[in-house]
Amino acid sequence: MPSGVGHVSLGDMLKLVSLPSESERAANKVSGSRAEELIRIIALVIDDLVGRAAEKRSAEDFAQTRAEVFPQYFAAMRALGDLVRIVVPVHAMERLMSESLSELEADFRDLGPAAFGSDLSDRGLFTIWTLRKIKDLAQEIGTLSPTADHAADVDMAMNFASFAVWTRFHIDCLVRSMRTKKPIYPELVAPIIDGLRGAVDAYAWIRQSIDLRVTIPEPELAPIPWDDEDESLLSDSMRTLSDPC
Repeated sequence: MPSGVGHVSLGDMLKLVSLPSESERAANKVSGSRAEELIRIIALVIDDLVGRAAEKRSAEDFAQTRAEVFPQYFAAMRALGDLVRIVVPVHAMERLMSESLSELEADFRDLGPAAFGSDLSDRGLFTIWTLRKIKDLAQEIGTLSPTADHAADVDMAMNFASFAVWTRFHIDCLVRSMRTKKPIYPELVAPIIDGLRGAVDAYAWIRQSIDLRVTIPEPELAPIPWDDEDESLLSDSMRTLSDPC
């Protein structure tokens, strides 16, 4: 996993992994010609970065190129999220993220098997399902009080950020294959599957972040009555332990 992606809030992370990164689809999600054009440009940059890795033929070349482009990909995705946050009203953001995930699901279900086989398509669908669960947990976090352990919270958020955007990079590799009808070469299947597993790690980190905020009260146990019979039984058991014969 690359490090040093920089600080970003949990809310921003959810936008990065939930919003479309394809130029036309992303631009159509907002209104206003200037905003649409800017989003289209950023999405084209994202597509180019993903394409550099996704079109490699060997796992070694894919890994090397991915390491080179991922920091730029992260920055571009963050720019896309920031711009969408400016031009899309807060009340419409939840609907936008849900629609984007639904469109991703439809693509993997309808186009995935023909593009790269049913196995990768099913794994993509499971990954998107996991992102939906992550979005639900993020909404839950929004209803909870901040944790007093700020350092631990920041660490969890950054681990979540790394795995969440790492996962989205590999989803975008498959999305590009579906859109351009260019194959995923056999040697790339294993590293892409491994990249999709990052969604499970992202889920685990956001789950820990919730646990950090939720205080489970200690159960209050009612006092147990103790009578002469209980005392006699206890004495007999102690004698048995001290003199088993």
